[in-house]
Amino acid sequence: MNQKGHEFKGLSGGVHYRRLAKLFGMGEAYYRQCIGNIRLTAGMKALDLGCGPGALSFALAQTAHPDSEITGIDISNDQLNYARHFAGSYPCKPAFENCSMDALPYPDGSFDLVMTSMAIHTTPPSVRRAAISETARVLKPEGMFLCVDWSKPRFGLLGIIWFPFLCWGDKNKDNWDNVYPQWCAEQKLHLCEDAYLNSIARRQVFKKI
Repeated sequence: MNQKGHEFKGLSGGVHYRRLAKLFGMGEAYYRQCIGNIRLTAGMKALDLGCGPGALSFALAQTAHPDSEITGIDISNDQLNYARHFAGSYPCKPAFENCSMDALPYPDGSFDLVMTSMAIHTTPPSVRRAAISETARVLKPEGMFLCVDWSKPRFGLLGIIWFPFLCWGDKNKDNWDNVYPQWCAEQKLHLCEDAYLNSIARRQVFKKI
């Protein structure tokens, strides 16, 4: 494991990651649910934290204005190279860069939207906290933070399958206790939307105030 988080590569990266994600219900329809009614208009910029093979970026790109910008970041070159292979399929072509979500190489107030799906929990707690702080820093005033990750399971097939793996261990405590609204509030990110997409994936949208 990379000190910044789990680096999906080799048999756990690229096309293999996509196939496994689909088995657990994270196909194209899932990522469209993540995006919901969020749209990029001309001139807007979005950042995808822990973008993996690019599925969330591509879901956003499907409806984004051609003159908007989407950047995905990840610590795995295998994931990034796979994402780059498909980036040209969209009028708004996403760009993909290697960096960690806790040390973003972008100026303050660079983005209208920062988003992430099922990535924060793969990092150590210190990286998670720093990622929230960095998110607030690079967001413009009134910018939005879309955070989708697992939370305390509800009744349902995925919840039943994953419950034994999620209910113990310090590494799972942040997600189980849903600490992200508290951390975001400390960074002046106000919770606007909060709903489960399935029995474990929780979608939360924050606004920078």
